[in-house]
Amino acid sequence: MTWIQAAIAVVAGGGVGFLAGVFGIGGAFLLVPVLQLTLTLPVQHIVGSVVCYILGPATAALLARDVRADDLRLPLTTAGGLLVGVSLGTRLLHELKGTAGGHGASSAELAVSVGYLLTLSLVGGFLVWESRRTAAGRPLSRGYLQRWRLPPSMPLPGGGEAGRVSVPVVCWFAVGVGVLGGFLGISGGLVLMPGLVYLFGVKTQKAVVASLVIAWLVAFQGTIAHGWYGNVDLLLVACLLVGGTVGARIGSAVGQRWKGAKLRERFGWLVVFAALLVVVKLAVLQRSPRSPRSGKAVSVRMGTTVP
Repeated sequence: MTWIQAAIAVVAGGGVGFLAGVFGIGGAFLLVPVLQLTLTLPVQHIVGSVVCYILGPATAALLARDVRADDLRLPLTTAGGLLVGVSLGTRLLHELKGTAGGHGASSAELAVSVGYLLTLSLVGGFLVWESRRTAAGRPLSRGYLQRWRLPPSMPLPGGGEAGRVSVPVVCWFAVGVGVLGGFLGISGGLVLMPGLVYLFGVKTQKAVVASLVIAWLVAFQGTIAHGWYGNVDLLLVACLLVGGTVGARIGSAVGQRWKGAKLRERFGWLVVFAALLVVVKLAVLQRSPRSPRSGKAVSVRMGTTVP
């Protein structure tokens, strides 16, 4: 990696770390497309390195917030489902590595780009649409999955006894979040924050804290899984962490001053912007008939170098 690429990684890590603190997200949904456009590394190394990097800003953002025991109940309940999902998603990405996907790109690169485009478009469009409905006095009803009463149940963060949800439903939701985390490198905040707010009826600020804790769990589990497959580039991770941890601390202070509706709308526009970056990436892949990207990554598995 050249010094210019290292500088890009530092700046990108700082910006995404700031957003992680503001919105209670890992920020990988923005960081992976940016690094795909700017760095000449295989996509599986970018995904694995970003998952490892997310541990830094997620930890810093958590330390900047007042996390109570009530905020940990939901994340710890989902830990098993997250582990299963992360393992499945990481394995799928590994199976696609090295196979041709057309236009000189690997199947993994195309699959990750398309997966990002679909996920970002759906989540971003929904958040912008919903926030504008709320501003117009026509808010959507929330807590749809609270009506699924499969026993046992548990109280939601800040919801008291009236706000309860089925533990099996929460765990299966966590499996889906984990698959996205392992395959796309996102820490879960992209779908967690809107999922907790609209599907489970959690208040926005409580959902931000829960998302941060779950994002940390996904990043921790994903780092181990991607490290096992040799997808972690330690030099790239170090560059991202230089700016990321500082940005997360600043972002957490800013995010706590914003109201829920404003927070959701700005998050929605951020997701839409990330989707546009993926469109640019797909256009580049279509226009550039070339061999799959090559590069070397410092593996955290047995200290080997991955070609």
